[in-house]
Amino acid sequence: MAARKPRRTHGAPSLFALAERQIVALYDAGVMSPAVLHHVVAAYADSGIDWDEEGTLQTVDDHSVQEAVVLVMMPARGLKSARKDFMSIVGHLAASEPQEGTQDAAQPEDDEDLLSQLSGGDTEPKTRTAKKASAAEPKRAAFNPLVGARAVPARNKR
Repeated sequence: MAARKPRRTHGAPSLFALAERQIVALYDAGVMSPAVLHHVVAAYADSGIDWDEEGTLQTVDDHSVQEAVVLVMMPARGLKSARKDFMSIVGHLAASEPQEGTQDAAQPEDDEDLLSQLSGGDTEPKTRTAKKASAAEPKRAAFNPLVGARAVPARNKR
């Protein structure tokens, strides 16, 4: 499946439209990773791109480019504030702060959590109750394709 086509516009596409097309294509192909996304965003870092532009493409699983980036970079985070998270991620990956007027008023603790998750820092819960809950949970086993497998009956070929 391919991404949905954007509405036809006259003239050259904007830089955001080009970046959006690249990100959606990589996401749809299943090769989008934090490292790949970092390279795509870094390529546009000094171009003067307006990351706050409204996207026109949708991924095959019906997400906007902002939601796709948040799903790749922060899979455990919800999509309720995808636009704000997208701007934070792009600002972090481009090694520059997003423009002043583009972000909504943010809660400082959410931004600290976001930055620590992006930098791969301390992922330990900050409250005692959260620590107790995570300590009580047993670790889940990794995916094993052989769980539930049955032996194939052997036939003597003599």
